[in-house]
Amino acid sequence: MATPTQPVPSPSPTPSPTSTPIPATPAPTATPTPEPTPIIHTLRPGDTLIGLARTYGVTVQSIQEANGITDPRRLLVGQQIIIPTDPEARLDAGEPTPAPTPPPVHIAPLTFSEQVDGLWAFGEVMLAGAEPLEGVVIQVDLLDAQGAIIASAQAPLLQDLLLPQERAGFVVRFLPYPPKFDGYQTRILRAQAAHVPFYHRDFTIRNVLIQDAGEAIYTITGEVVNTGADVAYDVHVIVTLLDAEGRVVGLREAATTPAELPPGETALFSAALLPLREPIADYRLLAEGHRRLTPDE
Repeated sequence: MATPTQPVPSPSPTPSPTSTPIPATPAPTATPTPEPTPIIHTLRPGDTLIGLARTYGVTVQSIQEANGITDPRRLLVGQQIIIPTDPEARLDAGEPTPAPTPPPVHIAPLTFSEQVDGLWAFGEVMLAGAEPLEGVVIQVDLLDAQGAIIASAQAPLLQDLLLPQERAGFVVRFLPYPPKFDGYQTRILRAQAAHVPFYHRDFTIRNVLIQDAGEAIYTITGEVVNTGADVAYDVHVIVTLLDAEGRVVGLREAATTPAELPPGETALFSAALLPLREPIADYRLLAEGHRRLTPDE
């Protein structure tokens, strides 16, 4: 975990929201068995039908048939592809398909804050399993006194790749939101096995500076160095602010300049954050990017 390069000053306290009662004790995290849902994959640089088939455990032919693809060379970055989930599409078609089980992801207690643009819930997950995940989406349900769901919202993790024992933050917004709720529950709505070769994590973050910009806003700046052997694309930095209890109170994704980084090159990043509460006790930085895959990866 990173340590600030200089003490973080304590600005004037920000008034706490009062109109929405926030539960002091979170409800137990729900872990229902997920229902099979259609998968929509947005093509990224380096994606191939072979790679997608391996990632999702289906056949190349089933992807082509589901999307009417006759010439894979005409696929475009940003195009949405349907990944078939029917048993016939699986690589192990003909064998019994085991019932889906919840991924081994622990969701920490949330931090709530009522703002003019909605009710915000900040939290983080930790992957307890041994298999990396991607496409992780969190659902938060607000509950009444009888435990009935009165509002739900979903959001993905800010980082794309989740490695074993790694912590990753998320933020969920309710808008509109109920004037009162008595508890909440959280669950993993979606997650899939990660195609790790697609991601670039070989970075060093240096010369980090955190400053009080006034009005409870903090700016974090620094440099990202590509220490890997491949060109990194879509490089970004996830900034997480933590309070003294280790809870997430600020979260932001910052693009780097430039966003494409050859081996050994350096990019700059800058992020401004308004934490939910103060003082800020610590922060985490994670640099992430993508790499172009070869046809056999």
